[in-house]
Amino acid sequence: MLPGVASKKRKPGKPTQRRQGKGLSGNPQRRAEQLQGRDAAERLRQQPRSVSRSAPGSRRTWPWWEESHQRVLAQVRATEWPPRLLDIETLAGQLAGEEFHARVNAPGPGTGLTPASWLRTLAETAMDAMEADLADGGKDWSRLWAFCCGLADEEHAVELAAEADEFADRGVTPVPCIPVPWYQPTEGSDVLVARDAYGGRFLVTAPFSGPARPAAADHWYAWDLDWCADDLVVAAGVHDSADAALAEWRAAVGPAAATAGFVPCPPDLGVRLLAPALAGSLQADSVWGDEPAEFFREFPRLFRRAAALTVSLGRMLRRQPSAGLADARDAAIEDFLDCHAGHAWNLPGARGAAEEALELILAEWGPDASPDERTFYACPPHRIETCASVLRDTYEPGPVNKALLLFPAWVQWCARRTELDSELADRALSAARAEAASLASGHRVIPEREVPFRRPE
Repeated sequence: MLPGVASKKRKPGKPTQRRQGKGLSGNPQRRAEQLQGRDAAERLRQQPRSVSRSAPGSRRTWPWWEESHQRVLAQVRATEWPPRLLDIETLAGQLAGEEFHARVNAPGPGTGLTPASWLRTLAETAMDAMEADLADGGKDWSRLWAFCCGLADEEHAVELAAEADEFADRGVTPVPCIPVPWYQPTEGSDVLVARDAYGGRFLVTAPFSGPARPAAADHWYAWDLDWCADDLVVAAGVHDSADAALAEWRAAVGPAAATAGFVPCPPDLGVRLLAPALAGSLQADSVWGDEPAEFFREFPRLFRRAAALTVSLGRMLRRQPSAGLADARDAAIEDFLDCHAGHAWNLPGARGAAEEALELILAEWGPDASPDERTFYACPPHRIETCASVLRDTYEPGPVNKALLLFPAWVQWCARRTELDSELADRALSAARAEAASLASGHRVIPEREVPFRRPE
């Protein structure tokens, strides 16, 4: 199904329209629904919540979480843990991710499908269990310790470091040892980025090192980032080299990435691209429902690595921001309207009608904030089809039909701006013409269209 189709029933806790919030609609009926939703969300935030070990009363849990967490901890206690932190991270992500994936795909629970919050509470539960086992002289504390080290986010990493005093008092040596060798971007190495021919799908990768050898790469970490119709992470993982990451990404994306290669990633672009992989992003606490198990297995680590890399890139940012992307876009849109002055597109009112139609297209033309101008003009068929579906599902047929009639000209303009080759441009234009030929009506039934989470372009 296309991400923009709102008619598909989704489990509570999942985004309904798009992964990216779009603000208030220009459609009065839709605006009223959005305001009602915001009021409901605010009421929910004001309800009493369960106690958290680090921020009492600030987080909510769900009834099924306790059973789910205990299932994971039972596996943790029965598992032999490797000594290397990288392998510990992999195993911890596997145990937690497979449990959460099973819950997402089970007939229930239907609520509480918030992965970052579920993982955070799981880490807290594991730490409580570890401390209790250590105090009672049990034999499971070392396995629980390893699991916590593999799962912990930045907040819990601080708490784990504080456990060092307890270990020292008892004269025990955990694995991984204290201090935990958290991985950081390798000193003096470039962050690399590749993008597909359309310009909206990215691969970001960087080498990471342990503290003992900060200038020697221990492994490469890579994120497959889709900034086309939405801004989201569709895959992430550890690789032996940048070339290995690139080969896997090309195979996943398909022909549009066949000739893509790496270039050094500017710090400001890297920070913008990694935004969906940071705590607090929409993707951190919502699910789409069709994520594969391997995505959730990598969930704890992809956020930890993204946070570390974003901090590293932030130190290299220029004091003055880049030239205003919004101004450049506005100028380009004016150029589009000037270039097409006198074109009718069967729209009454000439330029004024075209401007209104273009504004409607741009209201749903992918994420609110594109990482750069080329991404804004990316026009793969998936983005065209998603935008058209959202328009039909959100706005009245009259304005939507005017926007659909403008679609082919807009897509041609975008293809020229991004210098698409003829084959890819033809695919984009064919998609736009197909949408323009399928005008909206008040009685249109939107079909469900299945699209894989890690979508070939």
